[in-house]
Amino acid sequence: ATGNQLNKTEINFYTKEIHEKVLWGKQLKAYLDTAIQNQEFLVYLQPKIDTKSEKIYGAEALIRWNYKNKGLMPPIKFIPYFELDDSIIKIDEIVLHQVCRKLKSWKEKGYSLHPISVNLSRKHLEQTNVAEHLTKIVDSYGIDHQYIEFELTESATNDNQKYMLSILQDLHNKGFLISMDDFGTGYSNLSQITRADFSIIKIDKSLLWPIFEKKNPNRQNAKILLESMVNMILQMGLKIVVEGVETKEQL
Repeated sequence: ATGNQLNKTEINFYTKEIHEKVLWGKQLKAYLDTAIQNQEFLVYLQPKIDTKSEKIYGAEALIRWNYKNKGLMPPIKFIPYFELDDSIIKIDEIVLHQVCRKLKSWKEKGYSLHPISVNLSRKHLEQTNVAEHLTKIVDSYGIDHQYIEFELTESATNDNQKYMLSILQDLHNKGFLISMDDFGTGYSNLSQITRADFSIIKIDKSLLWPIFEKKNPNRQNAKILLESMVNMILQMGLKIVVEGVETKEQL
């Protein structure tokens, strides 16, 4: 060791819990294609509400898995395993197809359409010609690009940033909306907002809820932080979605 550095040896124990998670992940991936064929994946739409009119102006697509038709499985039970490899791309596209199918149905019935956001994983962004591929899917349903919002987490462009941002630019140029999810969590990179053509910034609920925790001595600071962030984003001409609004007081 030199200076203040010390030689360290880390020992990780392979527990029964880890073993069970590894087996569960392998089981899910082995069954994925069968589940797709059986149409076990369902997409639910969570509405986005305008704070002034309190009317719906869009929605977010949320995937659930009716695993072997035994009941709905929340994403936390399967998404992390698929994110380890390209399996997550199949999930992304299941959601996109179902959303486009629903928009097409509404369009044919003469309903007014609103943008729906679908998740775009980092693994998906790493694919060659991904913008062209996603555009081809949307166009196959005859859906105007303005009704599809591609949503990614703030960490999605951290690796190979120049390439990732070029894809977002391409999607933006094709008329799609681009949003940054979970803004304000993890290691936020504020400069990314100015480097990519984001249309919407989604502020994580962890920045809203502390304001309403009565036992939190820093409630006022939490309020100042959220207000400052909202004002900053609005001054950039971007739209904002605040997650976790569940009460009138929070609204």
